[in-house]
Amino acid sequence: MKTRTIVGVTAIPLFLLLILFAPLWGYAIVVGLICAGCSWEFLRCVDPNMNVRFKVYALAVGFALPVLYVFFPSQYIPAGLLYLLAILMIFELLTSFKDDVARVKVETILQVMFAGAVMPLLLLSLVRIGVEHAEHSAVYVLLPLLAAAACDTGAYFVGSFHGKTKIFPHLSPNKTWEGCLGGLFIDIGMMLLYALVLSLFKLEVNYLYFAVYGAVGAVACEFGDLAFSAIKRQYGVKDYGALIPGHGGMLDRFDSMHFTAPMIELLALLLPAIK
Repeated sequence: MKTRTIVGVTAIPLFLLLILFAPLWGYAIVVGLICAGCSWEFLRCVDPNMNVRFKVYALAVGFALPVLYVFFPSQYIPAGLLYLLAILMIFELLTSFKDDVARVKVETILQVMFAGAVMPLLLLSLVRIGVEHAEHSAVYVLLPLLAAAACDTGAYFVGSFHGKTKIFPHLSPNKTWEGCLGGLFIDIGMMLLYALVLSLFKLEVNYLYFAVYGAVGAVACEFGDLAFSAIKRQYGVKDYGALIPGHGGMLDRFDSMHFTAPMIELLALLLPAIK
């Protein structure tokens, strides 16, 4: 717990400085690196012996997606990159028929497409929400990050000290209903606190909508955590990696973000809480 807390306390201010003072394209590069890291760890989990070339395809598309989108905010950027990845993998499938031994499996193609297309597309919301609300870019970019961090932190500490009722003991042994409720209420509290801080800077905020961000974001966060935990359990691994001390790998840290970021982006469009 001590190592996890120290890393968290150190990383959060660095992210805040990046969002508040770096240009959006700089933040997009960091998101691209996160996408690439998550894709690599996912593919290493599902198939440790996968051809490195296939992993590179997924990493390249994952990194390029948020970086290109921030400069060319068009639906054609994601569509074009996903099409490119599909073409590369189908080409690998066709050329593998020259060798009767090492043919590319359809399962491998689907794994690469999920890691290099679906996962980065979900994390693209971290950048797209800033592009869609360019007048308050940094303010909106912080929303999914705060929502996921508050829920994860609240669920972890409340579950550690008061958790008794297991949700899915065979899937996520440490996850409890008490922890989930703690994450939910702390997430709502964090969103309301964030709204209060923004109001001090003369921004017009809707506190009810911010509470909705917190509640729905917490549910999405828990769902994402459970989803990627199920994949780990199916392949018999405890963590996706060991890059971040006390947290596991990049994907262990950003698993819930794959569902939280798109949900917060959608809510920000449907229920704009900042004017």
